[in-house]
Amino acid sequence: MNKTDELFTNPQLDIHHLPEADQLEMVNLESGYKTVRYISGATIGLVMILVSWSIVWIEPRFMPYSIYIASFMSLLAIWIVVYNGLSFRYMGYALREKDISFKSGWQWRNMTTVPFNRVQHCDIKQGLIDRRFGLSRLTIYTAGGQSTDLVIPGLLPETAEQLKTFILKSTEQSITEG
Repeated sequence: MNKTDELFTNPQLDIHHLPEADQLEMVNLESGYKTVRYISGATIGLVMILVSWSIVWIEPRFMPYSIYIASFMSLLAIWIVVYNGLSFRYMGYALREKDISFKSGWQWRNMTTVPFNRVQHCDIKQGLIDRRFGLSRLTIYTAGGQSTDLVIPGLLPETAEQLKTFILKSTEQSITEG
């Protein structure tokens, strides 16, 4: 087989022998991130409750419909807080030699894998609540637009920095090898 034939081969794979994505050993996020999720959910929920019940109080002419809507919004706000806490245990990341994966979701599960050869750059961010709990989030920007970007929240700043350094080195290696 000559060099040209090697470059253009594309053999079909047996899908029954592929590794299972669920078999990845995920690293859990920092436990303080669960509290951050509760606080964020509670803040959103409180705003929803205050706005909906303020409308009931300010505009009594919409009763009883405004009470029904405000009650529904209150239940939805409580669900947001509960869901944020419950879904925490389903979040994690896995780092492999050529890619990084992040999974999330309790009812609606999602797993995103980003190969290092698609990474454009990375950055580390800390929101106000994150900073209070000593956490950071790693954002990995990829070629192909916003929908392929990956955000891993709930990391210690040291861990986020280590992951960023590893990803950028691996990206550089995949560029020089490719």
